[in-house]
Amino acid sequence: MPFVFCDLNFIITAHQEPDPYKQHLQQTAGAGTVTFVLSPMHWVEAAEDADPVRATAKADFMDSLLARWIFDRRSVQRKEATAVLFRFLRIQADPPQMIGSVVDVIADLAGVRAVRNSRDFVAHLRTIGQNHPLEQNLQQAFDTNRVNGDRFRAGQLDANFLRRIEKLYIQGLLPEQTPAGLVIDGDSKRQFLDGSQLTNFPAFAVESLATYDSWRENRQMNRNNLMDQQHLMALPYVDFFLTDDAKLRALVGRISRGLPFRIGTLLTKADFDARYPA
Repeated sequence: MPFVFCDLNFIITAHQEPDPYKQHLQQTAGAGTVTFVLSPMHWVEAAEDADPVRATAKADFMDSLLARWIFDRRSVQRKEATAVLFRFLRIQADPPQMIGSVVDVIADLAGVRAVRNSRDFVAHLRTIGQNHPLEQNLQQAFDTNRVNGDRFRAGQLDANFLRRIEKLYIQGLLPEQTPAGLVIDGDSKRQFLDGSQLTNFPAFAVESLATYDSWRENRQMNRNNLMDQQHLMALPYVDFFLTDDAKLRALVGRISRGLPFRIGTLLTKADFDARYPA
């Protein structure tokens, strides 16, 4: 069954639809016709809703879709880097799972495995406020994007410099040991990094290309744009990417030209409804 990633605007719009529409989505998922995929950023958006009752209702709606969840951006990128390094070293390892259950993804974020659902986690985010890791990571990404965007437009970040930054970032994601517990030496890592390209790491590549595009377009990033941009990391791991955001769709069109890996097909809500009618 196809993986269908739902952008924030689809979840918000679908949640506002009459009950028969929501029930149709739930039945479509329950029948195994599609598997909806969501992101931890959906929890952030729900937790920030000024109306706590509506926030809880959105969280319950997400779980009513029997959704699977893409792991947090840093986890996905770490899994990519680890998998590519192990292939380079010819080390046998299980394929990385970029999409998991709600329990899997919350455990990855919280560091403790327990039976939790979206309602629990949204309530948790509301309780701890601006100090939760997702918020801190988002703010750090926002601040870094703003500073580097100014530097790029000032001519301080050329292509060679960006490649060095990309490799340094990947280096920070690499594991210290093999699955068997053997230490991976520095020379092996350097050889790996010297031979690697940005497009070896699909989610990181999509995020980086989207970032560079925003700098070239002199687009001032706001919080919602940055959350949408992080959603784009799902593109290499889903069959369809569902959004009505015209600017986001145009961005995907610009950055996807010539990519050596497959990405999900863009669908509008109208496209989805026509493909999977009630």
